[in-house]
Amino acid sequence: MAAFTQFSHTSLEHYLAMFDLGELVSFDPITAGIENSNYFITLDNEGFETEYVLTISESLDFNEVSFFGRLLDQLSNKHLPVPSPLRTLDGMSSTIFCKKPTWLFPKLSGSHPTVATAIHCRTVGKLVADIHAASANASYHRANPFHPDWAQQTLQSKQSELHQNDHAMLEATLQDYKDALKNPLDLPSGIIHGDLFMDNTMFEGDRLTGVIDFYHACEDYLIQDVAIALLVWCTDSGGHVNEELAQALLQGYGDVRSLTDDETRLLPMFCRTAASRFVLTRLLSGEGQNYLKDPREFLKILRLLP
Repeated sequence: MAAFTQFSHTSLEHYLAMFDLGELVSFDPITAGIENSNYFITLDNEGFETEYVLTISESLDFNEVSFFGRLLDQLSNKHLPVPSPLRTLDGMSSTIFCKKPTWLFPKLSGSHPTVATAIHCRTVGKLVADIHAASANASYHRANPFHPDWAQQTLQSKQSELHQNDHAMLEATLQDYKDALKNPLDLPSGIIHGDLFMDNTMFEGDRLTGVIDFYHACEDYLIQDVAIALLVWCTDSGGHVNEELAQALLQGYGDVRSLTDDETRLLPMFCRTAASRFVLTRLLSGEGQNYLKDPREFLKILRLLP
């Protein structure tokens, strides 16, 4: 469930008055996701009903809020299908509701794909590159929250919930990444989406209509974003990478920006790093095997990666 913060109809009415978009008709929780509280909001403006999405952050610090607002505005201004946060009557795009950072967005058309096709993957590959290009030279910054120290601390705290072999595999993956970082990697870096799962995209048929949930966006090596997209769009239920889908995604990325030789060489390592990150974040989503999303999905993938 992704509606951790709950509230009354009246309190939401008071919040929405800052936008003057109409009368509140209904609000319904969006149950997908594991981190933020999200609601569909329906407003009536002189007989016309319009839907919006309310997002309440459950983990971000208030100091981080401006980064996301500026990023979404920049990507939207570059004509990417990114919902820019709506502004209040006094021009504020980031707001506070229930004492937490909150945004109101227009609801995008389309739906989340459930099975990836080669067309989807080529489109997503191009999308990742477009995000990288559109956010290049940004004057706002956010460090990567999933750095090696975070990974090490999380792995230690969750050791009792892992099989010994899986713990050793995650330790080895983390050590490989640390070893690679001992000498500064000469790889292109910038702002990445960092979480481009299928349920963070909207499609109408084969046409991309939107990309959402930028709350893992940060500065990192660009190839890390490519690796994340490969894992979540191009692996089957058995954890194997579908080479046709992977090639389609890489071709889509290459339509905008060519990977360097070093990026291509290190892509397998970044795929392993991405898989281990999602194991750890899913372990943090619950206790005693009651996880909001199953970490075993990415353990299976990690075991099969080269």
